[in-house]
Amino acid sequence: MASIDVEYLQLVTRHQPAIYGYIRSLAPGSDIEDILQETNLVLWEKAASFQPGTNFKAFAFRIAHFKTLEALRSEKRRHWLVFDSDLMASIADRQAGEDHLAEGQQAALRQCLLALSDEEQGLIRSRYSQRKTVREIARETGRTEGALQQLYFRLRNALRTCIESRLAREGGGA
Repeated sequence: MASIDVEYLQLVTRHQPAIYGYIRSLAPGSDIEDILQETNLVLWEKAASFQPGTNFKAFAFRIAHFKTLEALRSEKRRHWLVFDSDLMASIADRQAGEDHLAEGQQAALRQCLLALSDEEQGLIRSRYSQRKTVREIARETGRTEGALQQLYFRLRNALRTCIESRLAREGGGA
């Protein structure tokens, strides 16, 4: 048993630089020495379960992998971001402005959709409200998928241009 302990000690010692490098590659910026120390503790605890003649490096790297993940999870829990009240108010104000912009975009989209023909409105409804595939719509309308894809491309461009134009006229920006 004492010879196995010496052999195991030699394996652990010989592979320290490789284990350190492996941990560093998984968690740059973390406390590598602490993770290595935790890994070494588990290596000693599992010394009896290691089979001499098998791949020690793979055995050690697996333990290092789990210890690194454990350390990263622990680090993540410790480092919650804390915002001051001014920053939170600034974020809320910005969100309110974005909500207002989105409302203007929605109103412009509704108006632009009304400017389309009934057939074009039906195609838009089938694709985006009913979530039908181009293939399904092609079967229903007797058109080819390619022709429908081109039509949807033109319709999307026309709607985008219409929305941008309306927003620019109303001072909503695009």
